[in-house]
Amino acid sequence: MAKTIVILNPISGHHNGEKVWQQIETALRAGGLAFDLARTTAPRAAVALAENARRSGYETIISVGGDGTVSEVVNGMMRASKSAATGTLGVISVGSGNDFVKSFSPQLGVVPPSQSADWRAGVARVLAGETRVVDVGRVIADHPAPGFDAPHYFVNSFDTGFGAHAAMHAHDFRFLRGMPMYLAAVLKTLAKYSLPRVKMIWDDAPIEQTCTMIAVANGRCIGGGFWVAPDARNDDGVFDVMIAQGLGRLGILSLLPKVMRGTHIYDSRVRYVKAARIVIESRDPLVIEADGEIPFIGARRAEIEILPQHLRVLA
Repeated sequence: MAKTIVILNPISGHHNGEKVWQQIETALRAGGLAFDLARTTAPRAAVALAENARRSGYETIISVGGDGTVSEVVNGMMRASKSAATGTLGVISVGSGNDFVKSFSPQLGVVPPSQSADWRAGVARVLAGETRVVDVGRVIADHPAPGFDAPHYFVNSFDTGFGAHAAMHAHDFRFLRGMPMYLAAVLKTLAKYSLPRVKMIWDDAPIEQTCTMIAVANGRCIGGGFWVAPDARNDDGVFDVMIAQGLGRLGILSLLPKVMRGTHIYDSRVRYVKAARIVIESRDPLVIEADGEIPFIGARRAEIEILPQHLRVLA
């Protein structure tokens, strides 16, 4: 394999990264992989580590952490790429949601997380050395959150509305893991959430409506187990866009179990389209979530565009 660096987030998944790192390192070296190691020491640190690694000649960067770590690594790689090649990304998941790798399965629809999200599966993918090229999403919006800037890149999903507020509240429940953490955040969001009225434009066709949630998906799953786009492919050059119309609390509660099963796409309250570019405008300030992070708070306009076949991934 080409010159390789591992970027480890030791505190991901309730310090799970640190707990299992020795086993991961042993497995990688036993498989014949030579690599250097860099550890994150602060939030957003993986962005600079990945950017500097690419500029220093590392072709392959392996993220050991959760979806947030993957997001930071991808943003660092994209910053360094400019007109040059982006490099190759490897993912060994040790976080809470581990949603990005759930789209690695060739089987469409809802996939048991054990098939893709276990760290052992990540090690196997890295050592196998087989790659595929996936699309990358780019979002330009106003009001970036502290530590973020525009453009911001994502490989799994963008969403605004109810899901983004729940992702923001999930930070209040870090003592939980995975689905319990996200469900606690959902309940907190239900108590406070108000529906924004937004204007959306895709394929030059504008619509304006009150929305519960807008998900612009490159991958299939968000929030540790909400299959917003169960049939999405991250290499087809288009987003799968899910728009849930304005719903009350009971309506949201009735829709969520369907999202967890991926059957909401057949619900009349949900619009499901494919688009390579979408613009969202709102008079109300929006929270934006992308790959488990909150890069924009208070945005009133967001432009989301797909960059086809832009990142090589060990998958």
